[in-house]
Amino acid sequence: MPEWKQEVRQRLKDLGLEPTREAEIVEELAQHLEDRYEELLSGGATVEEAARSALRELNDGDLFAEELRRVERRRTDEPAILGSTGRMNMLGGIWQDLRYGLRTMLKNPAFTGVAVLALALGIGANTAIFSVVNSILLRPLPFKEPDRLVTVMHDYPKLNLVAPVSPPGFQDYLARRDVFESGAASSGGSFNLTGEGEPERIQARAVTAGFFETLGVEAAMGRTFLAEEDKPGNEHVIVLSHGLWQRRYGADPKVIGKTITLDGEGYNVVGVMPRDFRFYGQDDAW
Repeated sequence: MPEWKQEVRQRLKDLGLEPTREAEIVEELAQHLEDRYEELLSGGATVEEAARSALRELNDGDLFAEELRRVERRRTDEPAILGSTGRMNMLGGIWQDLRYGLRTMLKNPAFTGVAVLALALGIGANTAIFSVVNSILLRPLPFKEPDRLVTVMHDYPKLNLVAPVSPPGFQDYLARRDVFESGAASSGGSFNLTGEGEPERIQARAVTAGFFETLGVEAAMGRTFLAEEDKPGNEHVIVLSHGLWQRRYGADPKVIGKTITLDGEGYNVVGVMPRDFRFYGQDDAW
């Protein structure tokens, strides 16, 4: 393939152009010739025929004149004011740079692929980090009076251990009405949901009766838990997430009052939570 830039510079040398202007014209015309050369080859021309035809176009004075006029228009010193022709010149320059960048990337597909992959990974990582920071630090918790909510853990420095509160410890904290207005305990896990449809492994959270009350959240349909459902024999009740209700039960309102089976044990459905309710991830039920 001919050295297009060298051919263009040879024809420009007698014009005495400013180096920057000459470089722009060389780049543009060389790319034009290369595109034309590739087009002729794809049309069935031989290498020699395609090169000769492209060089004939290079000898066309109109091609040089048009390129000179276009570069001259782009390099005008008129201020770029909104609504004026200067703004159009500015946009034309941006478009020119974009075209040049795209052509450069197409010439080096391997480098372009690596660059795009690196950008994608960087953007994805930053998006993920921002999502976490936004949800935890910037955006308030989606609960009533979030500034009054705390999570209580036990710290055992001698054992280098931080652990959840034990059941007796939870009862002690709950009795401290001078410190806590209300409280709840929870423990997450996965369960086999069977019955209607195919068996499914879901994420569910065992909670005490005051869980939703403490968070200040109400059910979108049905109800949440009653105080007496903390007592042995009354604890087999369940509240579904909006997602599980839609996915598994087709958003059927008649699911309230039904008995569903988790790990072989029956639980009476008493409520469905709002669509946007989240607590420690993607729990399907409580």
